Amino acid sequence: MSRKHIAVAALLSVAMASAFAGDWYAVGSVGQSKAQDTGKADLDQSLVSMGVTGLRSSMDDNDTGYKLQLGYKFTPSWAVEGGYVDLGKFRYNATFSGPVAGSASTDAKVNGWNIAAVGILPINDQFAVFGKLGAVDAKVETSATATGAGTSASGSVSATKWKANYGLGATFSLSKTIGFRAELERFEKLGESGKTGESSVDLLSVGVVFTF
Repeated sequence: MSRKHIAVAALLSVAMASAFAGDWYAVGSVGQSKAQDTGKADLDQSLVSMGVTGLRSSMDDNDTGYKLQLGYKFTPSWAVEGGYVDLGKFRYNATFSGPVAGSASTDAKVNGWNIAAVGILPINDQFAVFGKLGAVDAKVETSATATGAGTSASGSVSATKWKANYGLGATFSLSKTIGFRAELERFEKLGESGKTGESSVDLLSVGVVFTF
């Protein structure tokens, strides 16, 4: 190989390295999750159809959620990230007076592993906004308990499905290695219809970003 070819190859190697040089980063976030389309009316109707009277029920569709993410920024405008997401637990409670007095409750826990492409729009050296589109391998575990007439019954079921997730957010860098992130995400139609039921979950979170 001639010196000219060696020089061209060296230049191409530097150019390729520069084009794909990026930054690894880790994110720890915590915030409030909220289940949508919880099916409270369907649960009420199920009890009523069993002959229950004097029904009083409530749905706690908010909980604390958190994420641990590892990402790689290919360019200032594009990144990919993934990790573990825990969206918390949501609970339905009911009491009834007839034909015998009793109670019923249902819990749904949601967690899983996600991956997403992230498009970034830098505003200045410290501030940027971003949008993300990806998928989550979400596990939904539901358990139910009913009591009445001195007896009780319980059961549980779970389903794990890949579902879409997307969101918008912003980051603020304190330095080259540490910053803050705020974002709002939607995890779409988690669960399995006819088994655990399906519900979308929103997560509003804030976190710390470590770049290395």
